[in-house]
Amino acid sequence: MAPQLSDWVLLETAAGEWPAPPTGAGPWWPASVPGTVCEALAAAGQLDLQAPRALDGRDFWYRCDWPASPAGTLHLEGLAGTVEVWLGAECLARHQQMGQPLTLAVAAQPDTQLYLAVRGGAAWPKRSGRARWRPRMIQPASLRDARQTLLGHMPGWCPEWTPLGPYRPVHFQAQGAADAAWAVQSLQADVRAGQAWLSVRLRGPAEGQGAALACAGQSLPLVLQADGSHGFDGPVPGAALWWPHTHGVPVCHALRVAVPGQPGLSQDLGEVGFRHLTLDQQGGAFSLQVNGVPVFCRGVCWTPTDLLRLRSDPVQLSAQVHHLVHGGANMVRVGGTLWYEDEAFYRACDRAGLLVWQDFMLANFDYPGRDATFLAELEAEARCFLDRTRQHPCLALLCGGSEVRQQAEMLGVDWPEDDPIYSGLLARLSTESRPDVPYVANTPWGGAPVFNTAHGVSHYYGVGAYMRGLDDARRSQVRFASECLALAHVPAEAELSAELARHPLDSRWKRGTPRDLGASWDFDDVRDHYVQALYGVDPARLRREDPVRYLDLGRAVSCDLAEAVFSEWRRDGSPCAGGLVWQWRDLRPGAGWGLLDEAGQPKPVWQALARHWQPLQLLITDEGLNGLDLHVVHEGAEPRDLVLELQALRDGQRVVIEGHARFSLPGRGRRRFSSTDLLGRFFDSTYAYRFGPPAHDVSIATLRDAHSQALLGWAVHLPQRALPRTELGWQTRLERDAQGLALYVTGTRFSQYLHFNSASHRPCVDWFHLPPGVEQCIRLQARDGVTVAPALAGGSLRALNSLSERWVRFSDAVEVGGGAAHGGGQPAAPSQPRPAASAPSESSA
Repeated sequence: MAPQLSDWVLLETAAGEWPAPPTGAGPWWPASVPGTVCEALAAAGQLDLQAPRALDGRDFWYRCDWPASPAGTLHLEGLAGTVEVWLGAECLARHQQMGQPLTLAVAAQPDTQLYLAVRGGAAWPKRSGRARWRPRMIQPASLRDARQTLLGHMPGWCPEWTPLGPYRPVHFQAQGAADAAWAVQSLQADVRAGQAWLSVRLRGPAEGQGAALACAGQSLPLVLQADGSHGFDGPVPGAALWWPHTHGVPVCHALRVAVPGQPGLSQDLGEVGFRHLTLDQQGGAFSLQVNGVPVFCRGVCWTPTDLLRLRSDPVQLSAQVHHLVHGGANMVRVGGTLWYEDEAFYRACDRAGLLVWQDFMLANFDYPGRDATFLAELEAEARCFLDRTRQHPCLALLCGGSEVRQQAEMLGVDWPEDDPIYSGLLARLSTESRPDVPYVANTPWGGAPVFNTAHGVSHYYGVGAYMRGLDDARRSQVRFASECLALAHVPAEAELSAELARHPLDSRWKRGTPRDLGASWDFDDVRDHYVQALYGVDPARLRREDPVRYLDLGRAVSCDLAEAVFSEWRRDGSPCAGGLVWQWRDLRPGAGWGLLDEAGQPKPVWQALARHWQPLQLLITDEGLNGLDLHVVHEGAEPRDLVLELQALRDGQRVVIEGHARFSLPGRGRRRFSSTDLLGRFFDSTYAYRFGPPAHDVSIATLRDAHSQALLGWAVHLPQRALPRTELGWQTRLERDAQGLALYVTGTRFSQYLHFNSASHRPCVDWFHLPPGVEQCIRLQARDGVTVAPALAGGSLRALNSLSERWVRFSDAVEVGGGAAHGGGQPAAPSQPRPAASAPSESSA
């Protein structure tokens, strides 16, 4: 009987103390496999995750019992670091390639023990050639020569949890045990002439003649090939296509092989999705098309769901994908500073309709591209990844790595025309294994210099790290930003610990603030720059005198920047075809780059992006002396009849001027309106001419369905962001139904960034502008494991321009039957919204 590899334990020793498995040493601590050394040490109380010690110079021994077994194969699917595999007193292998699994033939064994020796003090192999530069952000520099992840080695933003150990499963298969009868040798699901097309080669049993594939309700006969494989190459009639969820339905079809009369040879082969991808790079463009339709790609640069364990928890992964889809994101980038994700990640993206931009795991270093051994290891790693992801329709773009050529050009290092890695090896492998997926040699790429934002793909931090004005997002003529908007985003108030909320920017706070090593500033400084520039306050003084207001303005600034950048990039006439925000999730408590905090909870900035990434979207851009432009973007396939309304309000409630237009949009259509067209005459909607004091303080555009009059969304423009604080006339009602609590809010004045704070419940929509007279439903989700005394159960409403906050007691909730859930990416509107204001309208130039 094959041994069950369980009950693992871990021992820490000095480096080299035990050349062979230790005897009589201890203590041994329980360890998880799959798992990492840091995970086991932390669980045993031997590693402080907030201030981790260096693991270099130490060895770590994993051990489990190996009962008597026949001959077979030992599979180690992923090993981080330098790992020796010992079975009893015999060393079976020494492994240093984190991206390659290890498979070992094992002879019949008596009772013994299996050891994995993780050599923390082992040096990486020395490669030929000397590095022409060394990135300061990654330590140690010797990682250039190792095929290991950079996670845990970037102290400016990543916890220093050195990835070591069997981070993927370890299992044994006895000789003669039933293998899968059929193995996929190659597979490509594509679209040709508008029809689903499948090309597949299978290696099957000798008795497999007459086998057929079942897919999308069709039986597709397999033909025996000259090399003994079974193949099919042809159309799949009637098969629905796979789309990113913003543009259609991500249909995945089950694929199964069957042999007539031999049910034992039938086998499931997973799922496939039919889509056709092209990448337009003509004239400096960088635009992805799916099934012939240009797609504005928006989303995030991924961060692992569990950095400590280096594996995806299915529940966490499902929650992350749900957040992305609900927020309107349609692309996620797995960058070269991370590591290849588990199968569950790509399967989840397939089914959710999330496009995946996939880097090969190369970043920043001057890698030894002339070293034959290094190239061979990289080739094996790349082939392994490409083979295991060949059936995933979500894979939309392959990229050679991150910021390698950028580093060279910024430092004045020549880039070889015959580059052996990015334009050579990886380009060739990508074309051979995934001809259906476009490939780009590096990111950024395409300009001269390579990081020129107006050509190809760039990393755009003009608005953000480089502290440029908001108009820089247009001036830079970004074509596609595979990274953007790096900022120290403040989490929601209830998600911050009391210590961090009371003492923003003290030493505890700064542990979570990302920075570039060697820089005199960090990303809190970037946020504070925009607080001062947009709201006209001294952030340092405000932090001392009113830390609550300081943090609220910091949250608002993140929302402002996100809204301004993506309104610019999604507007009609923009040359931009996509933007991916750096990053998805914080890796430490505090204000990191993430749109989610380290616990996976949305920050206010994520709420803002989710409102601006929806498939049917209303946007406002400030065109200076030309007033406002309103842009309606419709990514769905069906036509829509719509009504657009624009109102300018004084004191947040009195209508100064208004106008509207009824129009139709075809599927995949867009339309631009100027404020002058809608209002019917000149009005200084941007307060650009400054003829006296401002005539209004807010413009509100609303979009309705022309037939049902349902309010589909709204967009807001503030000619001056810092609105005076006043009473906003909120009215609330609280209902409890089968789905939980629903808070309904309306006000007599415009609310700037209304938000709800509760110790026991999280709002599903938050940090949004609320027009006067519009009732917004906020679904409240109970926090896991949190209970408060009934008398204290509730939460507070606050807005950036509110003079006071309003307390809502959960004990006041009215029980109702049924109830449809509101909330999500775009603030939900009532089925019959009331008009914006009761005061008579007036106009003023």
